[in-house]
Amino acid sequence: MTSDYGDGIPEERSRPNPAWKIAMVSVPAFLLLSTAWALWFWWKKSQDDSVDPRLALVSVAAEVEELEDSLHKLSKVLGPRDWESVEGRINMRRAIALIDGTLSPRNYGFAVRTGEHLAHAGERWPTVWVDLAGVSDPMRILLVNAAYDRSDAAVALVLAVARDLRDEQFGPTIRFVFHPAQLYRGQAEEKSLTDILGKNELHSATLVPEGPGGGAAPRGPWNGAQLKPLADAFAQRVRESVSAR
Repeated sequence: MTSDYGDGIPEERSRPNPAWKIAMVSVPAFLLLSTAWALWFWWKKSQDDSVDPRLALVSVAAEVEELEDSLHKLSKVLGPRDWESVEGRINMRRAIALIDGTLSPRNYGFAVRTGEHLAHAGERWPTVWVDLAGVSDPMRILLVNAAYDRSDAAVALVLAVARDLRDEQFGPTIRFVFHPAQLYRGQAEEKSLTDILGKNELHSATLVPEGPGGGAAPRGPWNGAQLKPLADAFAQRVRESVSAR
């Protein structure tokens, strides 16, 4: 050893500071762990924001089941509807009650209105409707229509679209209407659905369900799975129609 001091006492070799060793190891480890945590957090958030395919399948199944239920009640439970027989007119009343109950506050959440009562065989027959109130232009009315004395599929489709759009917001008002088509045409002066418009309400357009290829929705037979793509397409037509006006 060499002596650096005048007293001849040799100088001790300096020892490395343990704190520096800890810092040199812990800082890179911390950076590595924090980066890994950030990546995991980003991945987890992206997973949470995405739609679980299983939930999507459940939603589709529920919609198909709802369509199937409407069709079954209209065609099987209520029985055939016609204007010529007492039984057919009784079934018509049942169909009106089904539409009212399905749309009502305890089910789909709409306030149901009736009007334009037309006479047939000494009885009065209503037009039934509900409104999805517009946000920016509520006095402009888009009529979405099905005849309750005609196609079960058309009634089921309009009910399904009312349910699908009820939580969405649009500028104009969408009015879902169910009317007795034969009685509208059987008047001395043929009636129009626009007769249900209130004071200062403006008619935007009238949409009716279509079958494959763009024709009128046929009377059947149909099932829920077959109607589901038609319901989706019709809902999109309604969205596009109110957005374009």
